[in-house]
Amino acid sequence: MNNFTISEIKEVEKKFGSYQYLLNFRYANLCVKADAMSLMPVTVAVGAAGMNIEDVAEVAEMDEYHLGIIPKNQDMLRDIEQAVLYAHPEFKITHEEMEEGDPDSTFLICEMPEVDKNRRDTLTQATKSLHDECKAQMDAVLLEEKNGFAELMADDPQSLKDAADQLNEKHSNALSDIMDLRDKKLEEIEDAYAKYLEGHAQEESDEGQQSDIDVTQSMHMGDEE
Repeated sequence: MNNFTISEIKEVEKKFGSYQYLLNFRYANLCVKADAMSLMPVTVAVGAAGMNIEDVAEVAEMDEYHLGIIPKNQDMLRDIEQAVLYAHPEFKITHEEMEEGDPDSTFLICEMPEVDKNRRDTLTQATKSLHDECKAQMDAVLLEEKNGFAELMADDPQSLKDAADQLNEKHSNALSDIMDLRDKKLEEIEDAYAKYLEGHAQEESDEGQQSDIDVTQSMHMGDEE
């Protein structure tokens, strides 16, 4: 293959990579487990300007379901909190002090929302839809490039076949990568849903025990001693 063909195929690979990155970014913002990438859309108002959250705070993944946000300036704590809630109103945000009794060490803890059945169904559908959209974009790029090469190499079928084989390989690898992203996200959703069921099963068990006690008490109400 000539240098032009090699260069074009590399550009196609870059396009596939950009679509893959965008899909990963969108998945991070379907908040299930804590992912610092989900805070990338957050813009904090500083005077008349807007600043990215990394410019005004340190962000850390505390555990699977909690993000910590440490402001670089305590005066901006409320502004940061409002900006985060604007981007992710589903977050539950609490204030903690790194040093007990020292309000100047206050930081934010963002808890990911629980995944009940409704949220699970919504997230699952969104995950699959975003994957399908990304795949369609990649398919369109592949078709456009193949058509372009077909015009350029109409008189050189072997070069056309070689270019098509290279494009198909890049496309196949890209599709495999986004399928992995999709499957990982679906697994996250199922893990979070299982966590929700486990927690609420215990609550229901406790409530059921209390209900049994209440029923027993009701049965004996009015009994004479």
